[in-house]
Amino acid sequence: MTASPNPQPGWYPDPSNPGKQIHWDGARWGEPVRVPNDSGKGKKTAVATGVCVLVVIGLVMSMQSVSLITGSGPVWTGVGVVAAGTAAAFFLGAPTWVRAVAAVLLALSRERLLHRESAFTQTPGADAHVQ
Repeated sequence: MTASPNPQPGWYPDPSNPGKQIHWDGARWGEPVRVPNDSGKGKKTAVATGVCVLVVIGLVMSMQSVSLITGSGPVWTGVGVVAAGTAAAFFLGAPTWVRAVAAVLLALSRERLLHRESAFTQTPGADAHVQ
């Protein structure tokens, strides 16, 4: 029976402290001990939080009433904000559930906008508010 070869040089989990890593230089274990890099998880959490906040703000904006004075500009802006949040979710690699929720809320805000636009244009006396 032959002995197993030494591992390749690099960072490995520290058996005495599983939360840290220790360096193997090919001949001996040495210092310094470091904490594994988990920045990817923090980035995904930050992206998910940012997208959720952006999409909710846009959804609230898109639910405003339409009037002759304001027109539908603020509602379109709200849909644009939801669309920007949805795009950010896809381009920045947000978790799948965040992308799905953002896409559903984009479809909801767009549908609500189109409903309000059609109701606004069909309302006699266009100065009335459309809910």
